[in-house]
Amino acid sequence: MNRHVMRYLIIVLALMFVVSSVYAQQTKPSDKQAQADYADAQKAESAGNYDEAVKLYGQVIDTEPDFWPAYYKRGEAYASLQNYESAVKDYSHVIDVVPDYAQAYAARAVAYEQLYDHEQALADSNKAIELNTNDDFVYFNRGMAYLGLKEYEKSIADFTYWIDLNPKMYAMSYFYRSRAYYAVSNLKGVIADLDVFIELQPKSAAVLADRAFVQRLLGNYDEAIADYTQAIDLKPDDLDQMYYNRGQLYGLQGQYDKMLADLREYAKLAGSNADTTVLDLLHNHPQ
Repeated sequence: MNRHVMRYLIIVLALMFVVSSVYAQQTKPSDKQAQADYADAQKAESAGNYDEAVKLYGQVIDTEPDFWPAYYKRGEAYASLQNYESAVKDYSHVIDVVPDYAQAYAARAVAYEQLYDHEQALADSNKAIELNTNDDFVYFNRGMAYLGLKEYEKSIADFTYWIDLNPKMYAMSYFYRSRAYYAVSNLKGVIADLDVFIELQPKSAAVLADRAFVQRLLGNYDEAIADYTQAIDLKPDDLDQMYYNRGQLYGLQGQYDKMLADLREYAKLAGSNADTTVLDLLHNHPQ
């Protein structure tokens, strides 16, 4: 699972946890055609047809521009389409109309974070918490904002709060907290979190490689080799690098035959991009 996919899944989870106010859920437009369009838009959104939902919510807004829940729902649909700029605009309209609506701040915070606007994401997350949002996901999102702002201890605190509420439910919580732990040199914390991530997502070669890297830093070469071996079995796009890294570890252990075997695989896969030092080594140690 690459980092872009991980960030997109944040939106998916955020929309699962967003709980609109009773008013936003139950109210409906006064115009009959707008009512029909709003109902159809909600059905389209539930079915994952977000383009259609955006269009239908837009029709509701054109007919009844004072009906703010349509802006909120269209913002959700835009976020699902990864059109975060438009989502921000719609959530901002809702906030202008209903400035004490905590969920609008929480939702806009997620969109800002996806745009890497950590300052705005932090400000909106804090406002949502101040207004007593019933959306616990805001703590995860604030943790992401703190991580982006390099306020690692605060990031760890928010991720931990979220994880305590939702243990082992969301693998990425552990992944991102592991990054904060790494930033404060808590390598054992990194390993503990990556252990849980891999338990939940065992086919993530990239995270197996991350754990192998930290195991190497800790001097746990056997564990690092095991992780690279598991990653190699998954045949990731950067398979050449996996062989290269495992080969280095075999060399550090004095297992030179295994080192050379891995470096040969690396050179074969890397082709013209292979490291010249490795090519020289293999030239001097032919099979």
